Amino acid sequence: MNTPVLKKLMSEPTVHFFIIALIIFALYAIIQSGNENLLQIDQREIDARIFMQELSRGQELNLEQRERVTAFYIEEQILVREALSMELDNDARIHDILAQKMRHVLSGSIIQPTDDELQNYYETNSVRFETPASLTLDEVVFDSRDPLADSIVDSLQRGADTDTLLSMSEGTAAPLPNVNSVDLANIFDQEFADRVLAANLGQWQGPFVSNRGQHWLRIVERSPASIPALEEIADLVRLEWIAAEEETRLQQEVNKLWDQYTIVINNNEPD
Repeated sequence: MNTPVLKKLMSEPTVHFFIIALIIFALYAIIQSGNENLLQIDQREIDARIFMQELSRGQELNLEQRERVTAFYIEEQILVREALSMELDNDARIHDILAQKMRHVLSGSIIQPTDDELQNYYETNSVRFETPASLTLDEVVFDSRDPLADSIVDSLQRGADTDTLLSMSEGTAAPLPNVNSVDLANIFDQEFADRVLAANLGQWQGPFVSNRGQHWLRIVERSPASIPALEEIADLVRLEWIAAEEETRLQQEVNKLWDQYTIVINNNEPD
């Protein structure tokens, strides 16, 4: 190349810019070639973290708060990289977390049931929605734990009402609506619950002694086990349908992944 042409090229601003860019690129490459700890951060990930923080707080973050979120995210990425370099991911607990995360990813597109699907699920699984038999009870709690006077015992045996009984001895009375056998056993104990359940309507059963005094119960009404109409429990049925459908679809996706792998189980026992 002759001197006039070279001088002309060197006088072009575009050529100057190109040469400077080459020098900067070369210097950057040289510097980064020896930097094994280069961590490239995606601003979109930081913005997403900031957005989630603002969403949970219900207001925009100020500059200091944004910088704190950014610093925390960078620190998190550094720790993740260091953990991977130390092979800390090779841990059963981490594997469990990753597997659960993958399950959520695979089952992340669950749809809502149609009316027909909801009706079919309700009919097929109606036993699951059955409400157990229940009782409406009267309860009288006499303050004294000592044996009751014969007159009170006689009134109990004749099925006297709560007002009459409380006029004869200090205590309190209250109804127990819609309780089942499990409720009774939890409130009192299984033996007393069985006695109450076996009693006739209006027949006082007791005493059950507690720190409150002595309890007497009688059945006012029995309600048999029943299955509510779909309209009454549509939300519950819908949630159960979604859970069942999610599990089915998840297993289908997991089975597809199984088909992509060749599984070899090594026997490491010594010869």
